[in-house]
Amino acid sequence: MQPRAAWHNKSVETHRWDVVVFDYGRVLSQSLTPVEIAEFAALVGIPEPPFFELYSGTRDEYDCGRHDCLQHWRHFADAAGIALPPERVARIVEHETRLWLRVNPQALELAREIRSHGLRTAILSNMPPDLLQAIRASFGWIDEFPVRIWSCEHGVIKPDAAIYKLCLDALQCAPQRVLFFDDRPRNVAGARKAGMDAHLFESAEQARTIVRAGLRWPVQGEGSG
Repeated sequence: MQPRAAWHNKSVETHRWDVVVFDYGRVLSQSLTPVEIAEFAALVGIPEPPFFELYSGTRDEYDCGRHDCLQHWRHFADAAGIALPPERVARIVEHETRLWLRVNPQALELAREIRSHGLRTAILSNMPPDLLQAIRASFGWIDEFPVRIWSCEHGVIKPDAAIYKLCLDALQCAPQRVLFFDDRPRNVAGARKAGMDAHLFESAEQARTIVRAGLRWPVQGEGSG
């Protein structure tokens, strides 16, 4: 344990944070464009709006791992007041998986840059079991994040305080030593309530600016000369 303690003390002296935690959807993965959301809505069979609001608001049981994709889309259909035959659900799920399996290369590059400066990185994401299976089958890079907290494996979702505690316990890190990026304001608020330094993710460049300021990285072009 002594080497870990020595590393931790050195980190406290030189860095504002010990760990930078990333959400997956629309942070480490690409955001859906308005055109893509409209196309998704058309495939499901309702207009946008209100498609994406319903899509985001009916996922809790799915992200907790208590519903599979068929149960989730049945729940969505009930909320939307439409019928979704099984064959359409199959097309929807295939389309949805493709949309979320698109990496945000700039965010992934930022995570690697952070690790090159001696900090750890982690993932804390609301994630349904079906998509998690596809992510694990598609991306070897998730192993670059030693701590990965997926909601479906714990039966709890952001912004419940319990999932932030799970993450902090896995990191063995004080909350004030954690920088967290998420695309949803309520999840950012939950992380801040848990004591983390949390920010709404807008772009990899915006996140890099926050990280650079906290870690006192030199601005590009400064430094050696």
